[in-house]
Amino acid sequence: MSGPSLDPSAARCNVAADDAPPFECRMEIGDLVAGAALFAFAGLFWVLGGEIDNGGFGVGAADFPRGIALLLGVASLILFANAVLRLARGDTQEMLCIGRPARVAMGMALLIAFPPAMSHIGYYPAMALFMAALLWVADCRSPLRIVAYVAGFLVFSKVVFEMILSIPLP
Repeated sequence: MSGPSLDPSAARCNVAADDAPPFECRMEIGDLVAGAALFAFAGLFWVLGGEIDNGGFGVGAADFPRGIALLLGVASLILFANAVLRLARGDTQEMLCIGRPARVAMGMALLIAFPPAMSHIGYYPAMALFMAALLWVADCRSPLRIVAYVAGFLVFSKVVFEMILSIPLP
């Protein structure tokens, strides 16, 4: 008897045949999509960072998110340009394989839902729900581990940000 049979794409992606079919595309296409998406996020961070009150002259609160936005924008343009160059030269790299696309989509949905949840119910309840759900999506099924990871992170957040740095969390 042998182990579970793998279809060719599942074998390339190293996932069992009973998992959802993997998503595959050329690495260059993935880099183009990722580069464009990250550049859009950099633009959003730049605009939203500009709305933060700097409090006067010199380096202020808006400079950190804008600096991160600038670095993200440059890195995303480099990723995008390298993909364009590889496509123009005909250099084909390996295939990009996402073995569990539904779980990736669920993780993205959780990330999108976190900020509105945080503004409605507060940081600590939203983070507890978000982390527990994200751990479940990532195949952590032990309730004891989930509670330990979530509690540990929330205690870390409380101690570092609110007690040591005196930065209140929303």
